[in-house]
Amino acid sequence: NFQNLGNFHIIFPPKDEQMSIVTNLDDKITSIGQLIEKENTRIELLQEYRQSLISNVVTGKIRVAEKAS
Repeated sequence: NFQNLGNFHIIFPPKDEQMSIVTNLDDKITSIGQLIEKENTRIELLQEYRQSLISNVVTGKIRVAEKAS
């Protein structure tokens, strides 16, 4: 309950350590965001390439040979 909650002591790291943690996390978040953007770009390029291949096969620009059994 709330009465018991008031009896707990919470220990925080010193302010400079807190700021170091925040800076580290911000750097990691930025790196992850950049990786996500890069992978999204790759996905878009692969989708465009796939569509191009389909179009080229359908229009006969690329011949697809059947595999002999």
